[in-house]
Order: sequence, then structure tokens, then C-alpha cells
Amino acid sequence: MTPLALTPAQEQRAQALHARALVVAGHTDFIAADVIDQRSQGRRAVMVERHLPTWQQGCVSAICDHVGGDGPYFDSFPTRQVLPATRLALALHGLDALHEDVAESGGRLALATRAEQLPAAKAAGQVAIVACLEGAMPIEEDLALLRTFHRLGIRCIGLTWNHRNALGDGIGAATASGLTQFGVAAVREMQRLGITVDVSHLNDAGTCHVLDVATRPVVASHSNAYALCAHPRNLKDDLIRGIAASGGLIGVHALQMLVTSSPPPTLDQLLDHVDYLVRLAGADHVAIGPDLMETWPVDLYLRTSMRGMEYVYPPEFDTLGKLPNITRGLVQRGYGDEDIAKILGGNWLRVFEQTWA
Repeated sequence: MTPLALTPAQEQRAQALHARALVVAGHTDFIAADVIDQRSQGRRAVMVERHLPTWQQGCVSAICDHVGGDGPYFDSFPTRQVLPATRLALALHGLDALHEDVAESGGRLALATRAEQLPAAKAAGQVAIVACLEGAMPIEEDLALLRTFHRLGIRCIGLTWNHRNALGDGIGAATASGLTQFGVAAVREMQRLGITVDVSHLNDAGTCHVLDVATRPVVASHSNAYALCAHPRNLKDDLIRGIAASGGLIGVHALQMLVTSSPPPTLDQLLDHVDYLVRLAGADHVAIGPDLMETWPVDLYLRTSMRGMEYVYPPEFDTLGKLPNITRGLVQRGYGDEDIAKILGGNWLRVFEQTWA
């Protein structure tokens, strides 16, 4: 079955659904990976020039993107004129780049710090940007820095990347440890402040610990079903149920190694993860967290590929400009209008309403 072979009536319905839906890309990589780099070379309005046309093609309403975090940013961008010395400095550079770029967008972009700003931006013809951290190393075991990041606009934090930090262990740490004492304190403070807690990249024990500690919804912004693809970044059934029980969501990831163990990936295989998650957790707890790195510099693609990290996506969904294909696939698979709207972005909005309050 190919999700692109719709009847004329299905195609008309899919186009209408996608146009009116709040469409949220729940995890992307362009600020830390591209905007900071481009601005360090003197370019301005980077998001408008390099990214907005693609978002408009895909009818994207809002983007959740990280300004920094734990990732391997320090050996990857040789074109930068000034290389931040620490992950705290990088995250602050990212926030500065985001604020400056939004200010230079001529009103076409909006920084969202309140949930109601997402539908308001769509109504105004803008794309809303939600500022995130992918890994909490920039807060440096200091809740005062966490509060400062909230004041500067951070509204979602992935607790770890693949490795160990002061909050807990990522999936690459090969341990069965839960959150540290500071990790527990940070999760509680994030939920008190109004920052969405993200467990993608956190190990299983840490995710269970978060679910025990959390009093508000928890998300896995870019993760798939382990039962369909046994990659350590994917979620086992008990964790999927636990995230749903918290009121949270799982954002389906488009990267090959999380979609299938038998590449190349297809859109059908990606939608199989949506089907599996919906059957297990319900349509209220599934979203899109594509993690498409379509504008990363070519040299970075080559570096990561040489380290064995092949950035390959389904050809029907290798850019946010092809987000309408997700809607087409859901229509063809028999999803109702309400559930499609939830998966495209309504669930993200609900979670932000509940976690940012």
C-alpha cells in the first residue's frame, strides 16, 4: 500500500484537513545545527531565508526546536567564526540567534511561550517557534539557571541526550540507573515553572523514574515503538502506556534507524508506528516529532555519516515540506478527521496547555 495513491475524494479531504489543522513538528534540528552557524558568518533572517519556504510548503503551524543541549556540537561546525566554550554558552548563543532571527522575520515568525500563541500564530499566517533544549547539560546542576532559561523562553527540555549528565543516563550509557537526586529536583522544578519534560534519549529506568515523579504530562518528543523496530531509542510498551497515562504523547520519528531494521525506510513503515502507538495508547497520545535535519551543512552530514549515523528518511517524508503526506497516509488508513487533527498538532497543543500553565 502506498499512502500517496488516494482517490480524488480522499485527496480533497486530506488537503482540506491539512490546511485547517494546527500542524506541529514536535522536534527538529535547525537552530543549533544551522541558524547559529549561519549567523556567525554574518547572515541574517536565516529562518526566513533558509527554512520558512519549506515550512510554508508543508503548512507547518509550529516548530519545536532545540537551541542547544548535550549533543556533539563542538567538533561539528568548522565554519563558525566564534565557537562557544561550553554547552551553557552554546544554548545562550542559540537563544540569542532565535530571538534575533524572529525579530528580523518581518512578523512571519513568532516565539511561543504561551500555548494560546500557537493557534494565534496560525491565524495570523505566522509560524510559531517553541524553544527547547535537547539535553539539560546547559543548566549545570543549578536550578537558578533552569529558571533563567524559562525566563528566556525555553518551554521544553529533553533531560538527556544519548549520554550521562547530571540528571540521569541517556540510552548510550548502558546502565539501568534512574534519575539522580538533582534530576528529580529538576523535573519537579520544570513542572512547577511550566516547562514540558521530554524523555526521548533517556534510558528506560530514567523514563520510569520520571513517570513516577511527574505530576503533569510527559512527552517523548521524537521516539517510535520498540516492538516494531528494536532500537534503544524507541519505547517499549510499558513506557508507551506510562507516557499516555501521564496525559503526555509520543512524537513519531522519521529517521531510518528508528523506523525500520530493514532499510530503506518507507512512509508506510513510519505510519505503522503511528498505528501501533494509537492502538496501544490512543489517538490522544500520538503526534509527529520528525527530527528532519534537511538543512544541516553538507560537511556535518559527511562527518556524522562517517561515524555510522546515516541520516536517511522515507522519500515521501524527507522534508517538512512533505508533511501533507502524513495526512494523506492517515486518511488512506481510515483515521477520522478529529484523530488526524490531534496527531498533526492538536495533541501538542493540549500538552502545552497542561504543562506550561
